Amino acid sequence: MKSALTINLSQETVEILNQGNFTLCCFIASKSDNALSCSPLCWNTISKNFLKSILIQWEFNLSAYLSTSPISDNAVIYIPQPLSSLSKQSARYTVKKNVSGSNDEIELKQRMLIENFGKITIDTNNASPNVLIQNNSTDSYSTGICVYSSDDSQYYGTCAFSIYNGNTISVSPLNKIFVMFTTKNIQNNTVISKSENQGLLIDFSGSSDNSRTVSYDIRLGWNSNNQPWGTKIPVGTLLNTILVS
Repeated sequence: MKSALTINLSQETVEILNQGNFTLCCFIASKSDNALSCSPLCWNTISKNFLKSILIQWEFNLSAYLSTSPISDNAVIYIPQPLSSLSKQSARYTVKKNVSGSNDEIELKQRMLIENFGKITIDTNNASPNVLIQNNSTDSYSTGICVYSSDDSQYYGTCAFSIYNGNTISVSPLNKIFVMFTTKNIQNNTVISKSENQGLLIDFSGSSDNSRTVSYDIRLGWNSNNQPWGTKIPVGTLLNTILVS
């Protein structure tokens, strides 16, 4: 299932965004039995070369990741691409500087089992409708799920949890996205706890073609034509209160 968001911009807004080196941050909502321990990740970013229309597309093809990156505000979680989506130059298990990670494609109702020595198994031992991540190892990790970006054929993280020995995480994506512009140089897979500026929460439930169209004006803010599926989110809002349920 592919979803698409179109953001229309005024000419003045285009010029100010480009001159000010703004970044558009996109977040995808999550549903989890471990909601209180879930940290939203900036799923995808767009910066520079803005024009009057922005198209963001994604598919609910999922992967589950492990990372040794610690979870803290504004930290980038290192998440490699799954083996099947790589173009030969990388590997499923990769190390970058002093962090390492793994990432495996997974489906709802499947389990990622973590065992000692970095052993990962994807199986169907899962009675829940979500993705189940189970840690049977003696190590602790950062973990979560990724959603596939149709724009650049990459998997990016939507959420991050700390998982310890004997713990399980149950999580699935929701067809809901939050977007905001910022002057900070935020990367994909970055932990963001609060909205940097006013943003828009967009619910795709009820859309016959899984698409929405909104507009943004640098002076007037976000506009969804007063449709109930678009909610303006004030600056400083805790993102886990709107993106995790």
